[in-house]
Amino acid sequence: MQETGLLCFKPMRAQKKHQDLLLMQCRLVYFFGPDGTGKTTQAELIFSYLRRNGVLTMRGRVKQHHTLSYLLLKLLRPNNKDYLKTNFFGFDTQLNSRIRRPWEILEIISVIPAIAYRVALPSLLGYTVVCDRYVIDTVVVLSRFLDDQGFMFGNTARLLMKLIPKQALLIHLDADTETILARKKDEPLTQQLVNQYRASYKNIIHAFRLRVVTIDTTNISVLNVQETVQNLLEFDKCQ
Repeated sequence: MQETGLLCFKPMRAQKKHQDLLLMQCRLVYFFGPDGTGKTTQAELIFSYLRRNGVLTMRGRVKQHHTLSYLLLKLLRPNNKDYLKTNFFGFDTQLNSRIRRPWEILEIISVIPAIAYRVALPSLLGYTVVCDRYVIDTVVVLSRFLDDQGFMFGNTARLLMKLIPKQALLIHLDADTETILARKKDEPLTQQLVNQYRASYKNIIHAFRLRVVTIDTTNISVLNVQETVQNLLEFDKCQ
């Protein structure tokens, strides 16, 4: 595990009887990284763990494609196999160059409501949101979908990064390329694509100076990863 910092307030000890968990003032526990690293599994486990310990919590997920863009993509690629291929690799180069900017605008219009009701509103209401996909994933995947690496560092990406609350625990899950391909063998991934995704997540962490905890899940069991995250939640690791 590589610890590069945490974005959260100091935790406070729970007042409920028989409750030993240090209740965090963090409003977002966010797992991000390439598909196949265990984000969804860990988010479900930590969500259940927090609920069992009396933390007011909610599951959130902000996917790559949102209401309008998802419906349009399904309309353009009704066959599930074609949809998955386009979802990972984007449109062909000629079409992509024509629709890049309009599609970017469509995605932003679509993602703002999803952020509002899946993350922002629950956070304002006092929930700790446990999320396995959010704005970092949106930026990374859209940059690949639009075949525009500059998208990750442009104004749209900067705007989306500002939507990460300061009271957040960011956990970057990674794994080696061969492990990811083995875990996602039923999806149309390639070694080159996985390498691009892994590099993009690392680049965006450094570009925006995100303070995160990185956990490599290649040779670590699901239980061990869960215990590592629980330790982050239970002990005063916040600055």
